[in-house]
Amino acid sequence: MPTPIGHVLGGLAAGWLVAGRSTAAPREVRARTSWWAHAREPHAALFGATGAAPDIDLLFGTHSTYTHSVGAVAGTAVAVLLWTRGRHPRLAAACAAAVASHVLLDWLGSDSTPPLGVMALWPFTREFYQSPFFLFMAISRRWWLPGFYTRNGVAALRELVILTPIVALIGAVRARPGGMP
Repeated sequence: MPTPIGHVLGGLAAGWLVAGRSTAAPREVRARTSWWAHAREPHAALFGATGAAPDIDLLFGTHSTYTHSVGAVAGTAVAVLLWTRGRHPRLAAACAAAVASHVLLDWLGSDSTPPLGVMALWPFTREFYQSPFFLFMAISRRWWLPGFYTRNGVAALRELVILTPIVALIGAVRARPGGMP
């Protein structure tokens, strides 16, 4: 399953994709064509944090369960709608997409800790699902074992190689005038 780095990048990509051009950014940032200028928008940090947030369940010993599900995606959308008093449904959808990216990335990741996979369809079922092929490497939390830093470093580098171009492409299209609605 991906590192927090991969989840932040996935959340940013998914949030940007759904949010379209930011209306919260200052006019001079919106007018720039640089995707990096858009990375400094207020919602960029929100989408990245929301993409990584489901792993809070590691603190409670329930990893890959409720927070890694369609229930969590829907709950996120409802929470943002309540937080914004229903005035920003696109922001709610973008935050929900960031959480959904977490579920997708974990589903595509190798899992070495039982139960294997993610409880993606909760509350409809408590079944765990795992992709038949693995795009992302398993991450170890056992820092005392030999090879811990090397293996996790290689896994994080792989995530950067796969996800950074996706984020850059979405950011570039989003930054272009007329690129995204």
